[in-house]
Amino acid sequence: MLTATGAALALPFLGRGLAFAQEPAPTAFLPTVHTRALGGMTVTTIADGHFDFAQDLIVNLDNAAYQSALRAAYLDPAQPIRVPVSVHLIRQGDQLTLVDAGGGSAFGPTTGHLAASLEAIGVAPDQIGRVVMTHLHPDHAGGLIGDAGAVFANASLHVHQDELAFWTDEEAAAAAPADFQPFFALAQGVRDAYGDRVQTFADDADLGGGVSVMALPGHTPGHSGLRLSDGDAQMVILGDAAALAALQFRHPDAGIAFDIDGAQAATTRRNLLQMVTADRIAVAGTHLPFPGIGHVESRGDAFAWVPEDWFATRA
Repeated sequence: MLTATGAALALPFLGRGLAFAQEPAPTAFLPTVHTRALGGMTVTTIADGHFDFAQDLIVNLDNAAYQSALRAAYLDPAQPIRVPVSVHLIRQGDQLTLVDAGGGSAFGPTTGHLAASLEAIGVAPDQIGRVVMTHLHPDHAGGLIGDAGAVFANASLHVHQDELAFWTDEEAAAAAPADFQPFFALAQGVRDAYGDRVQTFADDADLGGGVSVMALPGHTPGHSGLRLSDGDAQMVILGDAAALAALQFRHPDAGIAFDIDGAQAATTRRNLLQMVTADRIAVAGTHLPFPGIGHVESRGDAFAWVPEDWFATRA
């Protein structure tokens, strides 16, 4: 939300381009999950909710290209893009690792369903052994804390050292406009709630158990992906490095106003998509159409998103 120097605001205020659905709330939340095998581990995508993303939050893409891309994806350019919010649960024997935690109560009424979905698949929050964060934006970190403090009472919390330092910088928080101070306050609340269970990592750290992090900076200072490996089976969890399926594969230089360093985010995205394309690695995305697991193909100097069949369980 601040420029790379940390001195000036780069984002519009949150209410300008994000909208939350106004349709009547369902009488009961219906948990939505998808489990995919990866060697001897499993990756379960859990729907936490969604939000609507308006065109004026898209940067470095002209209106004609925007309209053409949405029509090519069979979307109405006159309507905001509905963006899913997903969380990933990795099972390795008895070890449960959660990647991000959804919006909780911090990101509007259309997110925050992680707890209900975990309960539906028989997982209690205190069974989670570790939580690994791609970054600390509210739609990823809001579900870490609740009224009673830390939601995952027995979990270690892993976050990039630059990410934690940025969002818990008291001087930066004090200088931020009132609309953005809750972003900093959430990160500080998370740090305080998890205390000595917070473990920071550097670029490309190995977290063990076939889970390593990938430095994917630009969206935020310490934005990270995860590489999951079990034998020859691999998957990369993208976080927000590619968040808008209808736009950022066809136009990888297109960014969003939430990118702290838009040029770096675009370079990171293009390099990442080239890598997973060349190596034919499966990817999973927080904001890609649920369940957000698939592959990437080259299309000239751009790319195409190729979702997996929903029933795919192969390694």
